[in-house]
Amino acid sequence: MNPPADVDAILDAWDLPRPRVTMKTEGGNQNTTLFVSCASGESVLRVYSNVVDSTRQRFEHELLQKLASAELSFAVPRPLPSDDGDTLRVIGGRLAVLFARIPGETVPKDGGSYLGKAAAALAELDVALSALHEFEHRPPAFDADLTHIHPLVDDPHDAVSEAGLDPDRRSALTRGLDRTAELGPLAYASLPQQVTHGDFAFGNTLVRNGRVTGLLDFEHSGIDVRAMDIAVGLYRFPAYDDALAECDAFGRAYSSVLPLDPTEIVALPTLLELRAGLTLMHWVGRMRAGLATLEDIRSRAERALFSYEWVRANGDELVRRAIGWIGERV
Repeated sequence: MNPPADVDAILDAWDLPRPRVTMKTEGGNQNTTLFVSCASGESVLRVYSNVVDSTRQRFEHELLQKLASAELSFAVPRPLPSDDGDTLRVIGGRLAVLFARIPGETVPKDGGSYLGKAAAALAELDVALSALHEFEHRPPAFDADLTHIHPLVDDPHDAVSEAGLDPDRRSALTRGLDRTAELGPLAYASLPQQVTHGDFAFGNTLVRNGRVTGLLDFEHSGIDVRAMDIAVGLYRFPAYDDALAECDAFGRAYSSVLPLDPTEIVALPTLLELRAGLTLMHWVGRMRAGLATLEDIRSRAERALFSYEWVRANGDELVRRAIGWIGERV
């Protein structure tokens, strides 16, 4: 997204000295994120799009404050107080937050040489998150109902019809969503739940000198089935060559820190399909809100259909390999 025109007015609320240099970060499909440099140091400005109610962000900041004392081997974002003491400000009608900058560079999209270390860091985070139960701000709670993903999407079939797929592919995608709607709630009823990160990506992972220095973007954190975090990590690999080997490497590294329950292993194919469906519903909602294009939707519909097809062809083998993760430690 393009930077807001009033960046200096926003940064004035944090009393950052002028002059300031700002630079857009990579990624940032949903909000505007800028690196900020000035005499007082380095920080990261996030300006949210289409956010009226800051309840989710209030929980995110409370969660980050709790994690700051969790003795993790890497950093998590630290929201900085503005001139009135609040870490969240609405300026010019836009909700904004300033974070201290964490040193490091983002990992390549396929994980590269940091694939295993990133997976282990995610597992370390999930261990820390499992100990957090009491919050002043109510955590968002996620379930397997695709009609609960976005307030503007209450019918997955209608959502598919907007993606511009040919009739055969539209029918195949609809069948996949129907299967997810049937199997997802059954899986959720049997799996352990806790606060999760909710949006792991290698682009949200910072590294330097051979180690993970930070995990970013807790905007989608909330109560979910624990295994959804590893499923989100695995979700990107079907698009790469030797996808099962990549999944195996990620899963073994994660399980070396946080072993999966057998019920979680069996549910991985369903969770991958659920991730495909909820991502599509989220982006259809964004398009209906005027924040995404038809091409955004079409590409995610094709990705969802590809994911369903991959899971049908490879889900059993993924589970078989994942059974081998049990009991492994590094």
